[in-house]
Amino acid sequence: MSDNSPEVPVQRKKKMDFTPLTPETTFQYADLSIKHINAENTLAMVKRAIRMGYDTIGINVDLGDIADYYTELDMLWTPASQNGDGEPPKKKKKKGNQRKDELADGIAGILKKKLIPPPFFVNVAELDLKELEKRGKVFRQFSRVTFTANEQVVINKVFIHPTILSYDIVAVRPGEPAVLDTLARKTELFDIITIDHLEENRTKWLSMSKVMDRIRGDGVFYEISYAESLMPATRRNTLFNGRVLIRSLKSKNVIFSSGAETMLDLRSPVDVMNMSLLWGVPNKEARKMISGFPKNLLLQAECRGTGNGDLCSVKLTEVDKLAGVSEEKEEEEKNGNGEEKEEKAKGSAPPIDVRMNHSQYQALLQATKNANEMMKKIKASKVTSAPPTSSSSA
Repeated sequence: MSDNSPEVPVQRKKKMDFTPLTPETTFQYADLSIKHINAENTLAMVKRAIRMGYDTIGINVDLGDIADYYTELDMLWTPASQNGDGEPPKKKKKKGNQRKDELADGIAGILKKKLIPPPFFVNVAELDLKELEKRGKVFRQFSRVTFTANEQVVINKVFIHPTILSYDIVAVRPGEPAVLDTLARKTELFDIITIDHLEENRTKWLSMSKVMDRIRGDGVFYEISYAESLMPATRRNTLFNGRVLIRSLKSKNVIFSSGAETMLDLRSPVDVMNMSLLWGVPNKEARKMISGFPKNLLLQAECRGTGNGDLCSVKLTEVDKLAGVSEEKEEEEKNGNGEEKEEKAKGSAPPIDVRMNHSQYQALLQATKNANEMMKKIKASKVTSAPPTSSSSA
């Protein structure tokens, strides 16, 4: 294969699958932001991260300003979309010439836009996982996309883009405080909020502590990239913004990641925990920011593409049958016919349309019966332990 041939990204057979089938101790340290520049550089950084002790890696594709990319598939350009440029209205032309000019402007606007790149994964066969397996760990890699949102209108189009939906982790970099208000109403569509330390005017939303806390309560995590604190140009802003962020959120739902572009930006997990003192985080809480919180983030991201839940309406009599409440009445009325009905209920299908298999239904039925028997025992113990009432005096 020639050197000029285009790179073919590694494809996964299955969508994001994080839920650990092995014991939870297999998940130890995670770095969810290794920036992808080219395949060779990304592979080298992933190998170095594994040698440092990380078993979970997030390969980050940073798009920058999302306004530079296509965010619509059904309507890339229309003449009506060219009216919001803020320029004064021009003198009317003839219809033929006007149509040609609008078409030329639309084509020029399309050519300036870029396509959102697909997720990138390294080839696991090229990695040396022997040391990781000796420690009882499992290597996991996830795709991540990060973009800057400066306009509220763009946000609605980005999150429904098919390429964005193909990423495992979606991170947003708010550019304006108004964007954070919009993100607070769409917390089910992304996973991480990160900070732009290069420009100070893009961190004004850090003062919106109530909105930030509401977003955190919905399961969204905030990120601090320590690689930016290693550069003199962004060191001061990174340390200051990180302290404000941790103080506002009280160290909850905050993760540390490298944001590394080169191997020199990577640090081992122990070094990251020691560096957390620069942001006022003690060592006992720093471990959660590279282990516990990233694990919760991945579990949350795994559930992001699923449904929120199902609702079934059940009659009260059917609920009583499931819970076994009506068995006492049947025993009193029909002298022991309740046992026959109980055996019949075990082998029959669920009386309502419940989305579960037969074994799950039997386990649910047994759990409700056990709870009902426990309530009976508690009521019986209260009756026996009650002191006898003294007879009234003559």
